[in-house]
Amino acid sequence: MEEKSASFRQGTVSWYIRISKLAVAVAVIKSKPSGGARQFAEALADRLRQQDEGWRSKAQGLHEDLLHVRQELLLTRLLFNTRSNTKPGQGQEIAKALSQDDPQQLKGDSGCDTENSSETQIYTAKGTCLPPTPPNSQNIPLQDRQWHQDHRMLKHMQFLQCLSGLHRVCELSLCRDGDVVWDSVVQLLDSVVEVFRQAHVGQPVHHPEQLHHATQMVAQTLSLGGTRHGCSVQHFSKVEDLLKEMISLLLANQQFNAFSVHGVLSECLLALGGSCVLRTSFIQLLMSQTIQLAQQLLETCEKSGEKLQHQMDWIRYQNSFYVFWILEQLAQDTDCNVNQELVIHLETKALTLADEFPLFSLYMWRIGGLFRVGH
Repeated sequence: MEEKSASFRQGTVSWYIRISKLAVAVAVIKSKPSGGARQFAEALADRLRQQDEGWRSKAQGLHEDLLHVRQELLLTRLLFNTRSNTKPGQGQEIAKALSQDDPQQLKGDSGCDTENSSETQIYTAKGTCLPPTPPNSQNIPLQDRQWHQDHRMLKHMQFLQCLSGLHRVCELSLCRDGDVVWDSVVQLLDSVVEVFRQAHVGQPVHHPEQLHHATQMVAQTLSLGGTRHGCSVQHFSKVEDLLKEMISLLLANQQFNAFSVHGVLSECLLALGGSCVLRTSFIQLLMSQTIQLAQQLLETCEKSGEKLQHQMDWIRYQNSFYVFWILEQLAQDTDCNVNQELVIHLETKALTLADEFPLFSLYMWRIGGLFRVGH
C-alpha cells in the first residue's frame, strides 16, 4: 500500500513538472518576437538596459534628496552653534554675511523667480536654509529635465554660499562635516559639467554667468580651510575626473558655437584653478593633457606626408591654445608646487616639435619656463 502511495506521489510530481515546463515553453514562445532569436536577445537587452537606467536615476534622485536633508541639518546646527557663541549685536553681522553675495547672481538664470518664490529663497537668519526638494524629484518628466538641472545647481550654490557666509563671520571648522561639503561640491561641479556635455552635442549655453559663479563658489568653498579637510580619496578622485572631463570637452569641442563655449569653459576652469586645494593637481592635469597631445602630434609627423592631413587632429590642436592661456594665468600664482619632472618633460616635447609646429612648441616652452623652479 505504501509503495502504491509513493508511486502515486512521484507520478503526480512528475506530471506537475511536465506541465510547468510546458507552461514556460508556451510563455517563451508567446513573448518571442517574430524576428528570431537575435531580435529577441536585442529586445531583452534593451529592456534590461532601460530598467538599469531607471534604477540608476531613482538612486541618484534619492541620493540628492538625502544630501539636501544633510545640508539643511548641517546649516541649522552651525547657525545654532554660531548664535550660542556670538556676542550681543553680532547676529545682524551674521545675517548680513549670509546674504552678502548678490542674489541676482543666483537668480532666474535657472528659470526660477527668486524674488517671490519660496523654492529659491536665499538663506536668511530667520528663514529656511535651502529651497525645498521637489516631491518625487527622481521622477521628474523628461520635458522638465532642464528645470531639474538648473534647480539642482541652484540648491548646491545656495548651500555653499550659506556655508561661506557663516565661515566669514565665525571661522567655522568643517573637519567634522567635510563629507557633506565635498559631496555638495562634487554634485555642483557635476551639474556644471553636464551643461558643457550638452553643449558638446550642440545645445546652447543659456546662462554662462551662472556657470562661472558656480565654479567660483566651488573654488571658494574648497579654499575655506586651506586643506583637503574631510575629503576622502573617493571625493577628490571624483573632482579630478570631472576636471579631466572638462579639459577633454574643451579640447574636443567643434560645434558651431565653439568660440562662445570655449570662452565660458575656459573661465570656469580658471576659476577652479584658483582654489589652493585644486591648483597644483589641476595644473599638472593641464600639463599632462598638453604632453599627451604633443606626443600625438609627434607620432603623426613621423608618418608619411600624404597621411598627415587626414590623421592630424586639428580640432584638439587649435583648442590646445585655450589650455595654454589657462596655464599662463595660473602661472601668475607663485604658491603652486608643480612636479618639476613634468615641467622638464613638457620642455623636452617642445623641442621635438619645433620644426613642424613652431607656435605650439613656443607656447610649450614658455609654459615650461613659467613653472620652472627659480625661473
